[in-house]
Amino acid sequence: MSGHIITNFHVVQSAKSAQVAILTPSGSGGNGNSVTPSYTSVRPGALGSSGSTVLKDFTRSVYKAKVVGVDPTKDIAVLKVDDVPIRELRPIEVGTSTGLRVGQGSLAIGNPFGLDHTLTTGVISGIGREVKSPIGRPISNVIQTDAAINPGNSGGPLLDSSGKMIGMATAIFSPSGASAGVGFAIPADTVKSIAGMLIQNGQIIRPLLGVSILDSKNARQALGITKGILILEVKPGTPAAQAGLRGLKRTDSGIIEIGDIVIAIEGNPIEKEGDLFKAIESFEPGDVVKVTVNRPDIEVDDDGSPQIKLKEITFDVKLIASDDSTFLKRDR
Repeated sequence: MSGHIITNFHVVQSAKSAQVAILTPSGSGGNGNSVTPSYTSVRPGALGSSGSTVLKDFTRSVYKAKVVGVDPTKDIAVLKVDDVPIRELRPIEVGTSTGLRVGQGSLAIGNPFGLDHTLTTGVISGIGREVKSPIGRPISNVIQTDAAINPGNSGGPLLDSSGKMIGMATAIFSPSGASAGVGFAIPADTVKSIAGMLIQNGQIIRPLLGVSILDSKNARQALGITKGILILEVKPGTPAAQAGLRGLKRTDSGIIEIGDIVIAIEGNPIEKEGDLFKAIESFEPGDVVKVTVNRPDIEVDDDGSPQIKLKEITFDVKLIASDDSTFLKRDR
């Protein structure tokens, strides 16, 4: 696993190639890829009484990198550099994002506005936040910090006071585009899990319900649905279809019949798309989950007038994998 670099998906999303710069102490060796001359990194007050430098000189070496895999859903990408001498690699010590407390210290490292090797400090100002990934899916349990995070910090580590990585900077909330004291980091436990799968498989295999859904906001506006997620299409041949879930359909007379409306997964209420994604994400492909839906049903009143009423039904549905060939072929 040596030579792997973790960053944000949105950092490499539009890149045609990638390079990684590594600082190593001068005289530690290297190869022909090293960029010269070396430069000296000196912090204020690091000069002795004789004017000699306490810190060593560092050489900046640039290496070509390849993308091993990406997960746009969690805004994570893994790069790899193959020709770096092992002695030049110093992996960061990864901590855990479990048990973090609001108020504990945090440090962010990055290159804000191109100012490399910048360190900012603050505290964890919130936990359990939710932000949207580059493709609009929710990223859960995000860490909020008031350590200054600006454009250029993306993919940089968020550290605790002992220097262990507890998150990876991913986004800010700011009317101006610069730091407003509200920055967000993907939790380290999520980064470890996703990066491990990308390194091993080159992709993330997620559980899917096997249906297409209609955006809830549009559904509410157009169809008056106030609760749940409307199923637009149930993929033929999937366990969802075999279980009996129904999607939107047009009758021979041209009338559109509304499909099932998902209102709960394993008893957890589903109000919006993010709720559905989070509920499914906690399972594995092949798991069977209870999907509760409201199914529109036409009943006739005593006076003979048809009325549409919602009937609550629960189905046992086997989740499929996101790389399921049958599903992918039918989805083209």
